[in-house]
Amino acid sequence: MAASAIEQVRAAFRRLVAVSRSGEWWEYKLVPIFAIFYATALRTGIPLWTLWPAALALMGALVPGAIYVSILNDLTDQEEDAAAGKPNRMAGRPLWQKLPMIMLPVAAGLLFGLFWWGDLPLLLAYLSAWIAYSFYSLPPIRLKARGFAGIIADACGAHLFPTLTAVLLVWHQARLAIDVEWTAAVALWSLAYGVRGIFWHQLIDVDNDRAAGVATFACRHQPERLKALARHMVFPLEAIGLAAILFLMGTVLPALLLLGYLVLTQRRVARWGMKAVLVQPEPRYFIILSDYYDVFLPLGLLVAAVLTHPLDLAVLAVHLVLFPNRIRLVFKDMWRLRHSFSRIAAKGV
Repeated sequence: MAASAIEQVRAAFRRLVAVSRSGEWWEYKLVPIFAIFYATALRTGIPLWTLWPAALALMGALVPGAIYVSILNDLTDQEEDAAAGKPNRMAGRPLWQKLPMIMLPVAAGLLFGLFWWGDLPLLLAYLSAWIAYSFYSLPPIRLKARGFAGIIADACGAHLFPTLTAVLLVWHQARLAIDVEWTAAVALWSLAYGVRGIFWHQLIDVDNDRAAGVATFACRHQPERLKALARHMVFPLEAIGLAAILFLMGTVLPALLLLGYLVLTQRRVARWGMKAVLVQPEPRYFIILSDYYDVFLPLGLLVAAVLTHPLDLAVLAVHLVLFPNRIRLVFKDMWRLRHSFSRIAAKGV
């Protein structure tokens, strides 16, 4: 009987993992947020290892939000996905399964809200992420089908407010005043990067959304329009925000690794014929700066932290254990291109 109960728990956990779509967001969404968490600690001179309660709280707060977003997407997209012939993880499930799946992450989010009740900026940043994405998906508001309003809602819910939560958590634990200059730089970068991310996502789904009659921003405009907006407005703002972050954080290693990332990008294009794109999916493409935010930036920040505070090596080890996949893929590419790098170095000498 005990074995049967354990198996039921395991089955329920597997179902939750499946519907949460964790493979789609675990590293892609969490790592850039944690990179800003590390950068904020470096900016303030606080050893990262002393911030382990804040880091644990950040992980505990972000994961329920990400699960909520994934399940909410499937719940609110059931009719549209059926019309487009697209699989939906919630389709056909009874109500008694759907309700706990959506209510459990909401309960966890409310619990963190109670923990942070006395810190109004932190509380507002965290709850705003939930509100923004609820507005994106839930009818009758459903900003997903209202053009550019949906773009802003998704960017705020997936990037801007969670990233500000990470920044404010550092200051919350350290009992420091809000650094307006740093907050503005992070806000600009995260919002612009979030807009670029939802441009890409809507372009990926544009055929399904058109078949289902969902008037997303990408459905209302030609792909060239989104590419032009990304090239002339969104990416320049993102670059300004990133430059401000690199300038303000007080260590040069992440900036040096940006140069290394650009060399890797050039080699991928030159040797393998890959295409570096801002938003538009194409054959053999990769998103510009995605690997920098997921690999080079956090590793550069962690190494810089270790050089200042050796005990931060523990934080680097935990990061490598939690987020290994993107790092492994990038280092695999670097290994395959090692002879190309050697020739560049030889020419430089």
